[in-house]
Amino acid sequence: ALAGELSGLLKLPQGAPALVVGLGNRAITPDAVGPRVHDCTLVTRHLVGRMPEQFGHLRPVASVSAEVMGSTGLESRELVASVCQSIRPCCVIAVDALASRSLGRLCRTVQLADTGISPGSGVGNARAALNAETLGVPVIAVGVPTVVDAATLALDLLDEAGADLPDPAALRGQGSVMVTPRDIDARAGQLARVVGFGVGLALQPSLSLDELRALID
Repeated sequence: ALAGELSGLLKLPQGAPALVVGLGNRAITPDAVGPRVHDCTLVTRHLVGRMPEQFGHLRPVASVSAEVMGSTGLESRELVASVCQSIRPCCVIAVDALASRSLGRLCRTVQLADTGISPGSGVGNARAALNAETLGVPVIAVGVPTVVDAATLALDLLDEAGADLPDPAALRGQGSVMVTPRDIDARAGQLARVVGFGVGLALQPSLSLDELRALID
């Protein structure tokens, strides 16, 4: 399902190169989905370029884990823009963890957008945006909600209990505490594989899921 929806957004000509970008902090489990998707991405640019006879039927795909400024000293946009300038992809697929505004969507939803993404904006730490204006190529954002703020959690639980709801704006003004499932380590790994394989199938429609899994694993 993810591959089908993503293919409709990509609209890439046959053989057009693509860049997959994993955003987030590998050291913080709820924020590690992007880097883990990077690990689950089938990279083929080097194979197509060096052995076209064997791999020429595949789309050239490169992947980078942008990490965070605290680890690299670089804005994700600066790193990705440099890579784009070097390899000239036809599009960028940026994958990141999201903060959900609904408890029911937590670790159960994949959000797609063709307008790019601002890393960190969901937790009040917005960084430079990755979009067509900043990178010069279309940017498809793929996001998975892995955290929910405590105010949203409280509102959802009160609503389920049938209680009178306080003013949401006042409740959210009490500070930012983010909550994640206690088995987020397992869920993040599962979500990364789902998203990674979905991206792979969308970029390489000639491969089956079993073939893609065998090549990555």
